[in-house]
Amino acid sequence: MKSFLMIVFFSLAATVFSQDPYLDSLNNQLKQATHDSARCHFLINIAEYLYGSNLDTVIPMSEKVIALADANLGRASAIEKKSFLKSKAVSLNNIGAIQADKGRLSKAIEFYEASLEVHRENLYKTGISEALNNLGIVYDNLGDAPKALEYFHEALKIQEELHLKDGQALTLNNIAYIYASQKEYKKALEYNNRSLKYRYEIDDKEGITQSLNNIANIYETIGNPDCKNGNELCLNEGLALALKNYKLCIQIQSEAGDKRGMAYSLNNIASFYRKHGDPDFSGTATEKKKHGQELAMEYLSQSLQIHEEIQNNVGVAYASNNIAQVLLNDGKTDDAMRYAKQSFDLGQKFGHPEIIYRSASTLKKIYLLQSKFKEAFHMQELEVQMRDSLNNLSNQKALITQNTKYEYEKKAAADSVRVYEERKVLSAQLKQEKTQRLALYCGIILVAIFGAFMYNRFKITQKQNALISQQKEELQVQKELVEAHQKETLDSIHYAKRIQTALITNADVIAESIPDNFILFQPKDIVSGDFYWATHYNGRFYLAVCDSTGHGVPGAFMSLLNMGFLSEAIKEKNIAEPHEIFNYVRDRLITTISDGGQKDGMDGILICIDNDHSGYPKRVTYAAANNEPILIRGEEIIELPKDKMPVGKGESTDSFICHSVDLQKGDTLYLYTDGYADQFGGEKGKKFKYRKLNELLREVQKIPMFDQRLRLEAEFASWKGELEQVDDVLVTGIKF
Repeated sequence: MKSFLMIVFFSLAATVFSQDPYLDSLNNQLKQATHDSARCHFLINIAEYLYGSNLDTVIPMSEKVIALADANLGRASAIEKKSFLKSKAVSLNNIGAIQADKGRLSKAIEFYEASLEVHRENLYKTGISEALNNLGIVYDNLGDAPKALEYFHEALKIQEELHLKDGQALTLNNIAYIYASQKEYKKALEYNNRSLKYRYEIDDKEGITQSLNNIANIYETIGNPDCKNGNELCLNEGLALALKNYKLCIQIQSEAGDKRGMAYSLNNIASFYRKHGDPDFSGTATEKKKHGQELAMEYLSQSLQIHEEIQNNVGVAYASNNIAQVLLNDGKTDDAMRYAKQSFDLGQKFGHPEIIYRSASTLKKIYLLQSKFKEAFHMQELEVQMRDSLNNLSNQKALITQNTKYEYEKKAAADSVRVYEERKVLSAQLKQEKTQRLALYCGIILVAIFGAFMYNRFKITQKQNALISQQKEELQVQKELVEAHQKETLDSIHYAKRIQTALITNADVIAESIPDNFILFQPKDIVSGDFYWATHYNGRFYLAVCDSTGHGVPGAFMSLLNMGFLSEAIKEKNIAEPHEIFNYVRDRLITTISDGGQKDGMDGILICIDNDHSGYPKRVTYAAANNEPILIRGEEIIELPKDKMPVGKGESTDSFICHSVDLQKGDTLYLYTDGYADQFGGEKGKKFKYRKLNELLREVQKIPMFDQRLRLEAEFASWKGELEQVDDVLVTGIKF
């Protein structure tokens, strides 16, 4: 059997070798090897050398290493066993990597977990950290950021313990990627720079280019964060740095023969030219843009060719979709359809959420241009479904808590104590049972005398067991029915969330009139009674921040009704003033749902800004129902007037007052509901309160709006601690 395996290995190796001195050297060493552990070593080296150019040969070679290791483990010495286990785990890992490249993520998890199990058996910590890191990458690709972070943290702890600079660099890079995917760009830049530092120290060229690419992406997105010359100049500096890094990556990868990395860098630089045109091209802005599109198509074609050559299905899918978008912009709809369909089919085949999301978005646009509205609607549904999966709320919560110190270790320690106590109890029980058996043997004559009685009891017990079994079956049926109903209910609530999310105003609409703003929106449940809503109409911009009666599903229904009435008042009834809009919404609520005496409605603030008016002071009119706007001017907190009555049935039916305020440049206006101030927490479990919230707003108003939202989120999470969130939270900041 052993000689047969050797013949297969040599035959397999000969089929993949080319006129390559390094491969020839490995081949010769493989032929001269006299021990199976050495053969495993050389076969792994050959497989990993061929990884970037001939994937089809890597899997069978890795499978042969596994077979050879398994054949020797039963008779190997302790030292040899460790060597064979390591070879087996490495080969399982290599197969997992190929499955991941081909988009077969569930298969990749299967092989990575098998590799992890073998490394744990072998007590090989370096291999354990590598397998954990690979599992984290796959779960991140599946959209499960919390699971990915769990694996990354466990891997990083081992790497820090062993001082593995290469491992730490990779894990820090992976954590940075999750930050970037959640648009936490400054944090992502911090982790990428930490990763790049280690990679320069170990002269890891492939890793250096990966970090440079990631840093370039961030510079392209937010500009140069260290620049102090104004937003536009900082953005231009960032674009210049990004293009420089992209080109440096391609140069390094080309010299190193890193085809896989080069394909992704080509895609990145193509994306840059698509978005920003060619800044080095002499001509008008339109000509720069056109030339950039031409360069993008060239780079994307090269990227697709390399991905196809190395059989990287994930890369093929991304490149195909990007080419489809360029062709669509050029009006080449049929060609765009072909590439987008190729990307979509690959995403569907391998269950890749991000690829499905991107290609569905492209196909939706193409179908709309072709007036195929049914197909476009189907693509819209898939796009929303995949976006919801990628932006799952649990992912955002995981980012807030990921820097804490491995809470699961405390649980593991507690579990160890519990298991020890349970074993003590079990040992005592076994000892007691042994004594009972001895007593039973001594009393066997008595058992015979009372045999008839015992038989009777046995029959009774049988009947009881049959009855218990029947009851268990009935309970199981009831349990399945309850679970089915629960799933239907949750599915309905999640669909309601999609509807509510679609109606809540997109942040881009608000940014058109007020570029410097933030929105902190954190519902208590899946759907929310709090909502923010905005619209442009007749040269005016309206923004409402409101708290409907209730939260969860009832609150969500009220929020949909309130948004509908606000839109009806402005766009159908042509009511312009905020206080008259609130009066109208109140009348509609009373006549629609309050005939039976219910006092349902909303508290909130509606502001109106004249878009035709430029310069300062800027006049803002507003109506406020129970909630008051907060103006921060320098160090001064100004609590603006409000009406102490709801928009709905209440004690008073007076008209709402139209308030106005003249805002200076640098003023910050905050609109919020009661959820933040009413949250219980802190050391004594008390409410946060409005005064403390206003002081916090005065403190943070000096920093950028994006950082203000992060600070408010962190403060809220710290205050709440382990307590349950009591209400929906909504805070909006506007910088003038």
